[in-house]
Amino acid sequence: MYLKRLEIQGFKSFANKTALDFLPPKGDRFSVTAVVGPNGSGKSNIIDAIRWVLGEQSLKALRGKRSEDVIFNGSESKGRLGMAEVTLALDNADGRAGEPEEISVTRRLYRSGEGEYFVNNVPARLFDIQIILAKTQVAQNSYGIIGQGMIDQLLISSAADRRDLLDEATGVKEFQIKKHQAELKLARTAENIAQAERLLQEVEPRLRLLSRQVKKLEKRQAVEMSLREAQEQYYATLYLRHQAEIERLENELRTVEENYRNAFADLESSQNELSALARAESRQEAFVSLQTKHQTAVKEKNDLERELAIMEGRMQSEYRQVGKESVGWLEKKIQELKSGREQTAARLAAAESETERLRRQLADQQGKIDGLTVERTEKTVQISRLQSALTQNQSERDFFQFSGLSAVKAILEAKENFGGKIYGLVAELGEVGEEHRQALDAAAGGYLSAIVVEDDETAKRAIEYLRERRLGVATFLPLNKIQGRQPGADIENILKEKDVLGLAMGLVSFSSKFQNVFSYIFGDTIVVRDLTAARRVGIGRARMATLDGDLAEKRGVMKGGWRQSRGLTFSSRFSWSGEERAREFETRINLEQQNLRDLEKRLEAERQKMSSFQVELGTAENKITMLNGEEQGLVREQSGLEKELEGTRVSPEEYGALLTKLAEDKKRLLAKLSEAEAVIVAASAEVEEFNQKEEEKKQRIFSLQEAMQKKQNEVNTILSHRNELKIEAAKLETKQESLNEEARNETGTAISSIVERNPATVPAERLAELADQIQKLKYQLSLIGGIDEEVIKEHEQTRERYDFLSSQLADLKGASEDLEEMVADLDDLMKRKRETAFKKIRKEFNRYFQILFDGGHADLEEIYEEAAPEAPLGQAVEGAGETAAVEEEPIEATPKKKKEKFLAGIEVIANPPGKKIKSLNSLSGGERTLTSIALVCAILNCNPSPFVIMDEVEAALDETNTVRFTKILAELAAHTQFIIVTHNRVTMHAADALYGVTMSGDGVSKLLSVKIEEAEAGG
Repeated sequence: MYLKRLEIQGFKSFANKTALDFLPPKGDRFSVTAVVGPNGSGKSNIIDAIRWVLGEQSLKALRGKRSEDVIFNGSESKGRLGMAEVTLALDNADGRAGEPEEISVTRRLYRSGEGEYFVNNVPARLFDIQIILAKTQVAQNSYGIIGQGMIDQLLISSAADRRDLLDEATGVKEFQIKKHQAELKLARTAENIAQAERLLQEVEPRLRLLSRQVKKLEKRQAVEMSLREAQEQYYATLYLRHQAEIERLENELRTVEENYRNAFADLESSQNELSALARAESRQEAFVSLQTKHQTAVKEKNDLERELAIMEGRMQSEYRQVGKESVGWLEKKIQELKSGREQTAARLAAAESETERLRRQLADQQGKIDGLTVERTEKTVQISRLQSALTQNQSERDFFQFSGLSAVKAILEAKENFGGKIYGLVAELGEVGEEHRQALDAAAGGYLSAIVVEDDETAKRAIEYLRERRLGVATFLPLNKIQGRQPGADIENILKEKDVLGLAMGLVSFSSKFQNVFSYIFGDTIVVRDLTAARRVGIGRARMATLDGDLAEKRGVMKGGWRQSRGLTFSSRFSWSGEERAREFETRINLEQQNLRDLEKRLEAERQKMSSFQVELGTAENKITMLNGEEQGLVREQSGLEKELEGTRVSPEEYGALLTKLAEDKKRLLAKLSEAEAVIVAASAEVEEFNQKEEEKKQRIFSLQEAMQKKQNEVNTILSHRNELKIEAAKLETKQESLNEEARNETGTAISSIVERNPATVPAERLAELADQIQKLKYQLSLIGGIDEEVIKEHEQTRERYDFLSSQLADLKGASEDLEEMVADLDDLMKRKRETAFKKIRKEFNRYFQILFDGGHADLEEIYEEAAPEAPLGQAVEGAGETAAVEEEPIEATPKKKKEKFLAGIEVIANPPGKKIKSLNSLSGGERTLTSIALVCAILNCNPSPFVIMDEVEAALDETNTVRFTKILAELAAHTQFIIVTHNRVTMHAADALYGVTMSGDGVSKLLSVKIEEAEAGG
């Protein structure tokens, strides 16, 4: 191997690219190249370039202060460069450095401070170059490059520095680099071991703590699993029991509701019939009509009887003997009878007038009684309805109390306390037809119980009222904040579909001030006939409610089934305001009952008056009858006397014809009288029938009143029972809601999900035992305490980290042991090589010393010292307090190394001929130079370098010693290529080629090359 080529560009004074090609070996001898030139021409820059490309890092060795000082800094005629580059090419045909046959090393530096290394144009590290140079025994700080002053430095340097020089000479530099790298790795490994041990010391206590927590957590999880299982059994058992009871109550409620509807229908029928009877034609009008008809018939009969009496008197007088009694007496008697008849007629007219007056008074009294009777009946019906409403209100109030709306009830009862206006529930503010009630109730949902208030301030006060008193939760809709919702664009098309009944908003009647409230509640909800219609319209196109109360939400959710009436519906009229409406009902009932009692008293007084009028009328009618009889007697007597008087004035012939005519008239009158009596009998029958019907009507009214009272009692009983069932069902549903809330709080799962898992239920007698078991398990959990479930993850991570650190620590210890073994092997190898080479160098040193001094003696002596004890690479992991031990094996400490001796340096002994020198400082300058050259030549002879660069090393020698020096060079050239910077002509004559370095006015160095053989041949 030899230095084949050196290329310099931008390095110091070599601004232009300059190449130095060196002669190859010739035969068994390497070339000697001399570089000559005047001082300041840049000769030494070539040596610096070689030193720099071989990896020199010391700026002082390169005769600079900053890294950019090696870059051409410019001159008066040439600008400075931004980069310096040196390439050194080695011929490796002998394979000394492996492959390839030529090795080029390039170093490049930019003015920015960035530097690069290349090996065969491939980027490389300085370490890679140092290894290659070590293998070839070329180094920038050893005997391979001997600069100015280095010859003296070899002797005045320390023993340790000479040791390093000898190490390179003995060929152990490569192994020293490897040892150094191994020691660096060993140091880093020791640091890593110490760090791993520190980390283990930190991790192990945490791992122990986490291990205990994980065990506690595992125990807690087992207890929680048992608790969860017990809770699910407990809640599922209670829920299913309650649900079964609710279903039983609902079945019973359906029967009671049916009974209530039937009983209430009967009660309504009785009330309606009673009202109808009360509103029917009054007894006064019918009675007056029948009385008039009867009186007309009686009068007609009396007139016929009077006429008949006259007729009979005339006939009787005809049958008497026609005598000539005193006409004057007859006329006087007739006159007296006429006077008596007139008096009787006047008395009869007065009696009839009185009778008519009494009849009118009686009819008026009967009208009053009939009116009071109707009023009494209506009062009775009204009281019955008020009692039904009161019972219904009480039922609904009780349901309201137990249906989870106690907060709403509290707000409505205290609505005067909030400073704003509370309008009431949504259910109260909308009027809905019976046909659409279920649909709109379902569509409104929970908003039925929402409270509409004037503004958000009122809502705020009401909410604070509920919170302060812990009364529950209510929903408020403030009119000043609530925003309505407009129907979608597709709603018009949907409303045209079959069986679509309209928008929900359009089926509710409400005050215009609540427009936004109902718009917010219903939005674009439409009402359809049934789910079939909803599916035909398309589930999801709009929110739809059916007449059966089923819902199809816009997102596709469907709700439906059997709905039990719970009292809270649109247009509800029971008391949402607590006791106030109930007291109002009771007050009205008490008032109506008092009015009914007053009416009964008035009716009784009027009946007493009517009885008095009836007695007076009877007396008057008897008087009329008596006067009629008296009149008829006077008529008959007068008629007889008149006939008798007339008979005295007719002839016998006229008498017979008259008698016949009277007989015919009597027959005719008897026929009319018979007809009149028939009319009287018929009129009497009608009066009797009317009286009988009136009596039946009265009895029916009494019967209806009694039946209505019984039905009212029955309805009240059914309502009371229904109320009890509803309250019981509401309580159970409240229990279910509370149970669901409790289950959600305790288990984090809805009770429906628990029931779906179908956990095992327990008998009723075991519920208390199960509850005790749950409490015990909770107590166990409280004793265990709360542990974050993330501790498992952290434990796994900590365990993994601990295992990783333990594994890394083991690997590091193994690597440390391997490195220590490697260092020991390298030490042993270097020691053997050093011993072998040192013996040879000592011998050659003495030989070359004697050649150069022409006698004398020289030697090398090794200096050994004891090595300081090394600290252990790692420490054992200590325990952390009283925490429980981890199952991992403890880390053992690395044993300390024993003390041993090491080569501290090399001492040089030089005794020129005739002298015995104790100290090298006693040698003269020339003697030190010759001694140094002898040492360098001994080293080159024992371990030749591929090439050696010398920078004016013979400058201090005289011509004779220079000749001796050149002879030694010629001997050493058999194994080493020499490049010498010199001014000595003897040295120049010993060279195979000369390179001249010049510098022109531009400050740039240039080369001139001369091959000695060619020059001599040409000369």
